[in-house]
Amino acid sequence: MNLMPPFTHKLHAMNTAFLGTRRALAALFLAGCLAPSAWAQIADSTTATATATEPTVLRFRDFYQSPVGPAGLQMSESLQRAHGQRVQLTGYMVMQETPLSGHFFFTPLPLTMSSHADGDADDLPPSTVLVQLPPAEKALPVLSTAGLLQLTGQLQVGRFEMPDGRIVWIRLLLEPRPGVTAAASNALRNPPTR
Repeated sequence: MNLMPPFTHKLHAMNTAFLGTRRALAALFLAGCLAPSAWAQIADSTTATATATEPTVLRFRDFYQSPVGPAGLQMSESLQRAHGQRVQLTGYMVMQETPLSGHFFFTPLPLTMSSHADGDADDLPPSTVLVQLPPAEKALPVLSTAGLLQLTGQLQVGRFEMPDGRIVWIRLLLEPRPGVTAAASNALRNPPTR
């Protein structure tokens, strides 16, 4: 016989799920499976400072007008209004064969991209976001991280040509991690030799 009121069960279940998720993420981080850059970007409402403004939650499904009209895909007003704003996106890092330096692609579904097999003819959806690391971390390779991630940064909407010629329309400029400086980034890139 259960003596706890129904709402107490829900609170207990939510608390257990939250602790389980935190423990799983911590275990992945300690095992080296979760990249430190991804760990730092996972949104955690308990660590938000009182002085920081809450980011606007943006969803991939709200990027384009629906249904698609005769003019094809058109960016939604909510996506256009978010340009230059601090936003939070939840999605998946696109898995790549070789680690990219300073950036990665972010999509609403888990995807794998093979540059050798696909080349420019990849199957990335139109809502793909180019995520760029902060300037102090641009030269660092980005390790692939599986699973759902929440990222926070400044949204940039508009045509952007990458060095390899790829055109992207939506970028997320990640916020710097506390304590990561250009010197620390350089030390990670060039570890001392014995």
